[in-house]
Amino acid sequence: MAQWSKLVVASAIISGLLGGCSSTEPLFKIAPVPVIDSQVTLEVNWDATVGNGSGDYFSQLQPAVAYGKTFASDRQGTVAAFDAVTGKKQWQVELNATDSIFSTKQSAQLSGGVATGYDKVAIGSESGQLYLLDQATGETLWHKQVGGEILALPIFTNNLVITSLGNGKIIAFDVDSGEQRWAYHSDVPALSLRGSSGMVENQGAIFFGLPRGKVGGVLTDGGRAIWQQAIASSKGENELANVIDVDATPLVLGGTLYAVAYNGNLAALELRTGKVLWKRAYSSFQSMTVDGYNLYVTTTDGHVYAIDRRSGLEKWGQLGLENRGVSAPAVLEGYIAITDFEGYVHLLDSEQGNFVAQRQLDSDGYIAKPVVDHDLLYLLSKDGLLSAVSIK
Repeated sequence: MAQWSKLVVASAIISGLLGGCSSTEPLFKIAPVPVIDSQVTLEVNWDATVGNGSGDYFSQLQPAVAYGKTFASDRQGTVAAFDAVTGKKQWQVELNATDSIFSTKQSAQLSGGVATGYDKVAIGSESGQLYLLDQATGETLWHKQVGGEILALPIFTNNLVITSLGNGKIIAFDVDSGEQRWAYHSDVPALSLRGSSGMVENQGAIFFGLPRGKVGGVLTDGGRAIWQQAIASSKGENELANVIDVDATPLVLGGTLYAVAYNGNLAALELRTGKVLWKRAYSSFQSMTVDGYNLYVTTTDGHVYAIDRRSGLEKWGQLGLENRGVSAPAVLEGYIAITDFEGYVHLLDSEQGNFVAQRQLDSDGYIAKPVVDHDLLYLLSKDGLLSAVSIK
């Protein structure tokens, strides 16, 4: 797993995501912290420590908010629950890999983040373990070895917990018994991003991104494939240019699915058939968010865009965070919230794209997607600082 360094953030994103070689030379110029005229104030309502964070690993450990709690984990195996309003710890457990003669406590290698549903919490690991916990106590209800790296967020639906693996498999387990109900498999090319798309459920099906610039869907009852659609094609310039994975979690609104590919396109698809309604040239591996008619996307080079989701026309672009390792966007009180590799939270005006606030919370920086619940923004830093932030 490639390391994430403040000095080489741009090159580390590429080498880390490809899961291959590392670099010690920066490939791109990193934009300085924008100098802004603050219009609102970001206030930390509470913060807490969750283990040791993800450290120098590119582990997208996004938190989750449900049942009046905020759930978060570190990479080593700590999973904890906090009161979502006060930050008071409700429980904490340690999910450790099997002990060996070489180590009495191996890292659980948790990755992808915490998912919630059916009064339960699910989280997977790079070592191929899927854990299901009781949301009230943290007790492990069952865990399974799934035969591949779990790099994305699991999903609960149809009394199933479904997880996608780095080797192209998607496996569904019965929530109560842990028995496998079905599996779906797609091929993964030799060179691809280190990760796998998250999933979204709608109308009795789950939809997800695939390697080679495709989006697919399968029925939650039985795992039968519905359709696959390409939204990007290989450029052929070199091996890196031919990496066109759809690693960002698709987004569904009404009868339309939105997806974006690395080195590829942002596209709107008809949910029922997979027909491409429109597509535009944007490259991203981060999830998108929507508010009203605006679709917000952060690109591979750190640019932030607002796109009219009906037509695909660009409304504005903010280039001031270039190569700062920006996160997926989140909508907080009508503003767009973005984090970066130096631990800043940036707020952008949703209609103009200008900066309206910023605050550095943790100099170790952020990788995980911010999560919004009501008027609070939840952030988990690389060193395990969980913060609940609001607009004052």
